[in-house]
Amino acid sequence: MFLKFLHPLFEGLVLGITVAITLGPALVALLQTSIKHGIKTGIFLALGIFTSDFFLVVLAFFGVSEFITAPKFHLAFGILGGILMISYGIYTVFRKIPKTEQVEVISEIHVKRPGVLPYYFKGFILNVANPSLWFFWIFWVVSINSTYGGDRKSVAMFFAGALGMILATDILKCILANKIKVLGNPKVKLWINRIVGILFFIFGAFIITGTLLEYLGIHFKVS
Repeated sequence: MFLKFLHPLFEGLVLGITVAITLGPALVALLQTSIKHGIKTGIFLALGIFTSDFFLVVLAFFGVSEFITAPKFHLAFGILGGILMISYGIYTVFRKIPKTEQVEVISEIHVKRPGVLPYYFKGFILNVANPSLWFFWIFWVVSINSTYGGDRKSVAMFFAGALGMILATDILKCILANKIKVLGNPKVKLWINRIVGILFFIFGAFIITGTLLEYLGIHFKVS
């Protein structure tokens, strides 16, 4: 029985790595905070971001996915999600990075009270306030729920792997903040984009294939 859940756990770990190497404001915030205020402060910021991601996943799972229980809904959302993921992967692979482009410059995160705990709440609030993250996690919860046919344990193992990997790599980013400034190099960003794009393409194909197999399996059992 345990081996059954190793597969979704592994797939979740792969998604976690994919999200972790994606360049964006959250990565810059972690690096800036760790460099200017220390590793411990950066880790508390990462924990706040992790908590907000966990909150959004749970909210999406018990909210949106509860209404998508029929096999036909699983099939439709799974295929649609896979197509969107493949499209995004292709776009990311071929997206050009201007030679003059640098890592996004964002305002340094400030807190009024001393200590590391305020950075935890700051990370949580900043992440939850990002509308794109709501869409991102709702999309993934619906797609993976469709792929596993609503099997809650498999879905839970998938997101346990994904969120666990994201937290682990975010903590690693804080520890290595001074050594990974090379991510601002346009050539490095280009290759990271290609890797991320390929991984998202693979995930899209996985979602479609898994959804079709799940639907056909249910259909044949009913027949």
